[in-house]
Amino acid sequence: MGRVMRVFRLLVLATAAAAGALLTPARAAAHAMFADVTVAADSVKLLAYFEEDLPAEFADVTVTDADGNVVLAGKTDERGVWTFPRPAPGTYTLKVKQTGHVAKREFTVTGASEAEAPAVSGGRRLNKWVGLAVGVVVLLGVSGASWLLRRRGRRLE
Repeated sequence: MGRVMRVFRLLVLATAAAAGALLTPARAAAHAMFADVTVAADSVKLLAYFEEDLPAEFADVTVTDADGNVVLAGKTDERGVWTFPRPAPGTYTLKVKQTGHVAKREFTVTGASEAEAPAVSGGRRLNKWVGLAVGVVVLLGVSGASWLLRRRGRRLE
């Protein structure tokens, strides 16, 4: 019985380690900051937020042109929003900084003065509830396998 239990424990540990390695995201983004930029007819709107949908309050914002020259600088409000006048046509980079977190977004202003529909959005990870559901399913699977192996071990004795 002792040897079977040791092999069983080793098998469960190896399965848990393999599942952990396979289900871990390729990039660690705990408490990551994101930035969404919307170019309108007369203004540009930034929405800066963290992964938990918390606003990036009073974050420093810098807008640079294609040559790296600073065009505008400012701060987000308590909702993580900063609106500024629409700059001249061109490609710009917006950089948001707050307490060690940085988000960068490129956006383009065209010569047309009508509102531009597409917003430049930050790349998000899977929804935290989907990740939680995957984790629960893995834990239930390991528990079920453990139960089956224990049951088989009792029959062999």
